[in-house]
Amino acid sequence: MPVWMFAMMMGAVVNLPAPRQVHTCVVDGLRQYQSMPCTGPTERIREMPPATDTWANALYIESLRQSLKARQREKATPVRPRRSQRPGLRPLPAIRGAVISVHADPVRCAAARRQREVTYRKAGDRPSLALSRKMDDLVHDACR
Repeated sequence: MPVWMFAMMMGAVVNLPAPRQVHTCVVDGLRQYQSMPCTGPTERIREMPPATDTWANALYIESLRQSLKARQREKATPVRPRRSQRPGLRPLPAIRGAVISVHADPVRCAAARRQREVTYRKAGDRPSLALSRKMDDLVHDACR
């Protein structure tokens, strides 16, 4: 093992923060938690992992802050009472819609293209712009 790898591993081990201790003390019949040893009787000593600032921890804390702000905004926003309908007014009808298919019908599209070719052959070498526009519109409507 290279010396520099050994030094890096030892440096990582040395720099680890020590675990925190939480002492549970009983003072006047009440339970208290403190980081210093108790002067009176001690119920329990807990080893807490060292505080680490990780990206996931920061994201979690930020999400908690945002949810708390949202709750505070909800509480601060006054709720308007719903207005009752006046007597004699009819309720509005439900909104209805129509479904228009946008899928091309291949048979209709092919027929429109054939019709355009036949019409162009009958018109000769140079069909008029109006005829060309009309036939292209028919093909477009059939093939869209």
